[in-house]
Amino acid sequence: MDLISCYLLLVTGALSVACTMILWFPSTPSIVSGLTLYGKTTPAGDSMPLVQRVSVPKRWFTHFYILAVIWTGFWLEYALAVSYGYTSPTKWQTNALAVLTRTKPHYSWTTGMLALILIMIHVTRRCQESLFVSIFSNATMNVAHYVIGITHYIVLPLTVVSEMIGIASTRKMTSLNFDFLEITITQWAGVVIFLFCNWQQNSIAHRLASARRGATGLVHNYGHCVYRGGWFDYVSSPHFTFEVLIYLGLWLVLGVHAVTFKMLVMFVCVNQMFAAMITHRWYKANFKNYPPERRAIIPYVL
Repeated sequence: MDLISCYLLLVTGALSVACTMILWFPSTPSIVSGLTLYGKTTPAGDSMPLVQRVSVPKRWFTHFYILAVIWTGFWLEYALAVSYGYTSPTKWQTNALAVLTRTKPHYSWTTGMLALILIMIHVTRRCQESLFVSIFSNATMNVAHYVIGITHYIVLPLTVVSEMIGIASTRKMTSLNFDFLEITITQWAGVVIFLFCNWQQNSIAHRLASARRGATGLVHNYGHCVYRGGWFDYVSSPHFTFEVLIYLGLWLVLGVHAVTFKMLVMFVCVNQMFAAMITHRWYKANFKNYPPERRAIIPYVL
């Protein structure tokens, strides 16, 4: 098995075990909760000084997106340079990418470029929100979350370029041009889902930030409240719901044979599902009249 798949299986498995223990086994040692939860769901730090010592501000989420914009931008610029003949993949580069995923390069140039462009749109939006929209409290996350977050946004574009003809192979191509006519109906459906969910997630980010601002636009509190209206009437964490759909939309663009990206989608689904369930439980525990019909992440289901 290749390096990226091994890593994704490891973190997905560890996350699944830890969150299952937290949700369904009350006697789970507090150290497990301390190393798994973050933000408002983090247990009181006074009882876990070790966890506190390896914690960083949650606002450091911003670092993920700054890195993602730079890293994805690098691969887009490199792909354009290859397309215009300014450079070409070296044997060292293709061998390095082969270590990350042993799948034979199969994405066409159009599919690979379309996926990279969509990823760039997504991470740029998240970066802009994090820098100029989101209102972060003094909540923390432990360093393990920070490292996994950084790694996630390094891996994200690599799942595309490591299986992309023209970048992950030294084989000479007659044409490396983007062709709209090559995009299938399924891929267009994926693009629509991806862009719609990004739009909805952006609207939710503004909604969450506005709840912490007064009429003058100044921050007046860092607390939490029960949001009502829109998607919040159906699930506690619609931004988690749309995060899953964003990756599923991108999977439609890449296709069912996207071996490495499929593993990344699995990690995102597990991560967002458990995060939503834990957040949902926190809201129910902290707000007496929390709407009983509201679900965690999937309307009417979960």
